[in-house]
Amino acid sequence: MFSKASIALFITLHGSCTPYIVPPSLSQVSRPSFLSKFATAKNNARIAKSSSLAMGFMEEFIANRDAEQLAKSNASYLSTLNTRVDKINKLEPAIEDLSDEELTAKTTEFRSRIAKGESVDSLLEEAFAVVREAAWRVLEQRHYDVQLLGGLILHDGRLAEMATGEGKTLVSTLPCYVNALMNKGPAMVITVNDYLARRDMEKMGQVHRYLGLTVGLIQAGMKEDERRKAYACDVVYVTNAELGFDYLRDHLALSPAQTVLPPLNAEGKFEGFVVVDEADSVLIDEARTPLIISKQVPAPANKYKAANTLAENLKDGVHYTVDLKNKAIVLNDRGYKDCERALGVQSLFEEPSDASGAWAPYIMNAVKAKELFNKDIEYMVLPDGGGVGIIDAFTGRVLDGRRWSDGLHQSIEAKEGIEVSEQSKVIAKVTYQVRESIKCICLCFVYITSLTYRTILSHNSLFFVSSLDSPA
Repeated sequence: MFSKASIALFITLHGSCTPYIVPPSLSQVSRPSFLSKFATAKNNARIAKSSSLAMGFMEEFIANRDAEQLAKSNASYLSTLNTRVDKINKLEPAIEDLSDEELTAKTTEFRSRIAKGESVDSLLEEAFAVVREAAWRVLEQRHYDVQLLGGLILHDGRLAEMATGEGKTLVSTLPCYVNALMNKGPAMVITVNDYLARRDMEKMGQVHRYLGLTVGLIQAGMKEDERRKAYACDVVYVTNAELGFDYLRDHLALSPAQTVLPPLNAEGKFEGFVVVDEADSVLIDEARTPLIISKQVPAPANKYKAANTLAENLKDGVHYTVDLKNKAIVLNDRGYKDCERALGVQSLFEEPSDASGAWAPYIMNAVKAKELFNKDIEYMVLPDGGGVGIIDAFTGRVLDGRRWSDGLHQSIEAKEGIEVSEQSKVIAKVTYQVRESIKCICLCFVYITSLTYRTILSHNSLFFVSSLDSPA
């Protein structure tokens, strides 16, 4: 039977308890075995159910405590923000009375005050009021209070979410202007494509230019001198891909004169300010695919041909197994030993003296080409010595200029008996990530999961995150 302590625990967790207790008559030695099994099974089931309920109760309890702490933190944080918004609103009449010359002169005044030791936070409200008035005079768009809140959050280095139509593009002008005043590096607005970067620069750049800041734009196809000049501006609009590739190219440069990104400080850190538009796309979706710079190098054609000949003599189920679902093959022990014996090497993973690479990837790709890639289905042999063309599985068209990586393309060429083409060699690779050396904040359209961002604070339809974790 259940002990008093067990019953007390159930009552404590659930308020009431109706555990299944075996009657004394069934506890006799003479009771039928099926009744004993029935009682034991039902008792175990009820204990398991009660345990799961207890776990659910604890999860709910912890969630409620988190919600209470969140609400308390939210109220305190929003109270501080609203106080600053009220200060900005009180400055509006005085700022409105300034002439164009007096308003634009504020930028020089702010920079002078910062140079004399005044903190940026001490002039934050006045600077926001200046940007709001400049946006109204140039674009006839006035920052609403919720947009001022968004700007304050971004300046603090936190995550903000705004729904479509709430003017997140206009919000970015506020922290970008303030941080560009410090002359420590450009304020960058990173977005997902060239169109958005150009659109934002052409429209919001008017506000910054009106206030005396320089505005740069980075687009695909720009030359080195154009990029260097754009990055030297106070505010820079750039895509995540272009910034990433400029980072890689700078690390491949032979001298500082060949670099384009802004110079780092004495500690090797970037002191500028970064706004990431569509943060979920830039920091999560597209961050899965690394940015790669490669070059073409001669392929060891003899190795590809030898591996193809060897693969033709290997048998499925004897030397390897095929995983059609995952498009993979796995060599077994016999497969490795027979390949090593045929090639006259001790191990398929040893690097040969000619530095052409171990045999293992050549064998694997040759077997993949044999078992997983079919002519006129996954690929076709192009006429006039055009090599192998990849067929799009959705449209049936040949993907012009596309090639399989890691030597698979060359293995298929060897399989078809055509000339093995040059292969790509990766010389630089990086994944897009936020580093601690960059004061980086994110302005996004869709909600970021709590696995990446912590402590959501809400205010109407604008959401804030108290801390931003750097993706690994």
